[in-house]
Amino acid sequence: MVNEAKFWQDMPEVQQQLNQIDPIIQDNLASVKGKLGEALRYAFSASGKKLRPAFVLEFGQLQKPAKNDRLLKIATSVEVLHNATLIHDDIIDESPDRHGRESIQAKYGKQIAVYAGDFLFALSLRMLSNNTSKITNLRINGSAMQNILAGETEQFGNEYNMQITKKEYLDQIRGKTAILFGYSCFIGALEGGFRRKVANQAKKIGESVGMAFQLKDDILDYTAESSVLNKPVLADVVNGVYTGPLIFALEKDPDSKLHDLVKKGKDLTTADLKEIDHWVKDKGGIQAAEKLATDYTNNALELLEKNFKQYPRYEVIKQIIDKLLARQY
Repeated sequence: MVNEAKFWQDMPEVQQQLNQIDPIIQDNLASVKGKLGEALRYAFSASGKKLRPAFVLEFGQLQKPAKNDRLLKIATSVEVLHNATLIHDDIIDESPDRHGRESIQAKYGKQIAVYAGDFLFALSLRMLSNNTSKITNLRINGSAMQNILAGETEQFGNEYNMQITKKEYLDQIRGKTAILFGYSCFIGALEGGFRRKVANQAKKIGESVGMAFQLKDDILDYTAESSVLNKPVLADVVNGVYTGPLIFALEKDPDSKLHDLVKKGKDLTTADLKEIDHWVKDKGGIQAAEKLATDYTNNALELLEKNFKQYPRYEVIKQIIDKLLARQY
């Protein structure tokens, strides 16, 4: 898993708050017995960047930067929700690993993984209901959870679809990633005392950040070393999961050598994958995805400046967004 401390090393205030999240989660899992409890604790035994709870906390403290235990627990509920979606994603994809470690479904079996994901969805809802200041926020959470679950299935059934369009791909990553980023900013802004209209602007910022974040992840499959990503580079292509750089390259030249290679599907060799990597770069797939990620990032920054520049934590949120586009891991 990505080194959390590395991402936040120049933002110690944010890191300090995020460090409190794992103990809260483990405390909530301590009483769960048997294989389910073991699987749940394993799921949180390696720490990620915690970007989504960071956005909850930052938007929640924009007007009044202060220690707020209730807001911290709401941010924790978002991290729990995120991990529930990851467990379900791995079941759907039959993924053997998650960030360089065995996935829950590979280590404990699909049945335990289903229960683990369901348990975390329920825990997330309970943590929010125990800490939210308004019943409206609880209804919003239910609606967001419904959209997230629907988004999880967007990719399902599209394996080895070489005709997938740019729009279909963007719809996939909106459901897979952007909705939860938007929800994180939205619920944080509401809990931080902003009116619904202003919180909706925070939601738009989060969704644009989420789109850029997923695009960047998909770009890194082609530009980062396998050891950095903690997963085999281009493994998704063998499994029929086609992302932005490849889709954009295929759209530019649908009858190319690249097209013939991708058609091999599960029969792709290591040499074939190296060729695919070459042709995706040669056909401009990386550049097209980078431009799109930059456009989404700029949109988020413009909305942030327009709506929140006057608040004390504005620069912190801007710094996080900038770091996400520039990251190499």
